Amino acid sequence: MNKRKRLLTLVGTVVLLLSLSVPMMQCAPAAEEEVTPPAEEIKYGGRLDIGFTAALPSLIQDAGVMWTSWGCLWDLLVYDNWAKFNLPPDYYKFTPEFVQSYETSEDGLTWTLHLAEGATWHDGVPVTAEDIEFTCPYFLMTPGMTDVDTCIDHTEIIDDYTIKVTNTRVLTTVNPPGWWSWDPILPKHIFEPYKDNIESCPNEESIGSGPFKLKEFKSGQYMWLEAYEDYWGEKPYVDEVVFRLYGTLETMLMALESGEIDVLAESLPPALVEEFEANPDIAVEMVPGLTLDTVCFNLHKDTPLQDVNVRKAILYGIDRDRIIDMVYRGYAVKYDSWVYAEDLMHHPDLPQHDYDPDKANEILDGAGYIDSDGDGIRNDPVTGKNLAFELLCSAADTEAVKMGTLIKEMLPDIGVNVDLAAIDVDTFLSIIYNPPADGYEMAIRGEDPSPAPYGDWMWLEAKGWGALGDGAWWNPSYYDNPRFNELTALLGTAQSMEERKEYMYEMQEIMSEDLPEAFLVRPEFISVYRTDKFEGWVNQIGGPVSWFNDWSIMKVHLK
Repeated sequence: MNKRKRLLTLVGTVVLLLSLSVPMMQCAPAAEEEVTPPAEEIKYGGRLDIGFTAALPSLIQDAGVMWTSWGCLWDLLVYDNWAKFNLPPDYYKFTPEFVQSYETSEDGLTWTLHLAEGATWHDGVPVTAEDIEFTCPYFLMTPGMTDVDTCIDHTEIIDDYTIKVTNTRVLTTVNPPGWWSWDPILPKHIFEPYKDNIESCPNEESIGSGPFKLKEFKSGQYMWLEAYEDYWGEKPYVDEVVFRLYGTLETMLMALESGEIDVLAESLPPALVEEFEANPDIAVEMVPGLTLDTVCFNLHKDTPLQDVNVRKAILYGIDRDRIIDMVYRGYAVKYDSWVYAEDLMHHPDLPQHDYDPDKANEILDGAGYIDSDGDGIRNDPVTGKNLAFELLCSAADTEAVKMGTLIKEMLPDIGVNVDLAAIDVDTFLSIIYNPPADGYEMAIRGEDPSPAPYGDWMWLEAKGWGALGDGAWWNPSYYDNPRFNELTALLGTAQSMEERKEYMYEMQEIMSEDLPEAFLVRPEFISVYRTDKFEGWVNQIGGPVSWFNDWSIMKVHLK
């Protein structure tokens, strides 16, 4: 018998035995097994359309990118950053992006960064440590920005995927500095010809290494992104994302209702909550807001506002509950610090300065501000002039105009007169954020600190009469407290969470005592998005899509 026949005979015997055993097996009692249903498969595909009312004017990598949510999201989606903003409650947990892990030296001066391997730019060129080294001088080695957002003095490439960064003073080992999550890594092979002036690069192709690549950009109209198939990291579920610009909030809301867009990059007006809640294809959710409304005092101009008694009396004379009810229809809360209440660094025992006109009058009486001429307005004990100030706001900010109107009505009850001036937004911003020394007296402004642990830059707004020492751009109040200045520097060197909290608590106490700005209210973000096509939305402080929240864009998927 040849080998082939022997094999066939053997196979036949085995088949016969198996067939005879089947009835015996069927008669045996069956073992109980838990059947795990298959996980629901997430669908890939589709185009996510997002509505904006402020657009990125060009693709030039300059400081203007950070002035709009559009620009920030472009940097987060098209480019890789060192790390990602984390979601609550894990604000202080390192979430890797291009920097996968890191170690710090014992003295805290040197960090060794281990980079993602296999990443490529959208034109196919590999991403290496050379790109990190090339990028550093333009975002991180900038004089004047080394106070809180700790910068880098020296880099050393170990290999293609390992680099050491060094600072002459201790880097914090509590968390990576804030810029890890908002400064994009630039392609050396694209920008090197422009190394002496990065802003001169038109960057029309916007070659990045992020999860999306640029498909088309029309300035003042839209930005069209498509998923990058060769992305090294976690890929998005949608095929495309389109940022659409609308001239008004009204036209953008109409686009949401019609299904032209899927989500807003800004808050729904409180007056429209009930209308949109009635739409079965639209979800409306209240989430903590990003914006903090303040009255900013100019402490440079020679007015009684230089007296902290006047500033405190003004805050006690403002009925913030009334502002919440009348301006925000209840969708806001009072607040007391630049640190969000969700942050474990928020000081829980700060003075609340709740509305108390009797206390305000008592403070002003004790400081010598008496109505000496009987006109109902107090007088400066030094000059004899009425206690009267101009309150500035942007005419384009309807909530600020309403707040200003209410404050103008409230403060005469404590003998202070206010002249409200609503001016065009460009003029307002030029006065507040690049202020001529005596360009204003009081101003209503909204500021958006980022959530922990990346809001450290915010303290530069009260440091040492400007981060550059001249009041320009930062510190619109021209505030200067030596201990506060010292603490902003120490914050960037904290070696433990306990040490960081100690500095943060003291900074908040100083601000609450000195009041270079009067903290008013924190509007809630009224999140609104369609539910008929996509699911998986991720709400963060400031809503499902914001200047630092790209989680929804990465996580939403077809239903």
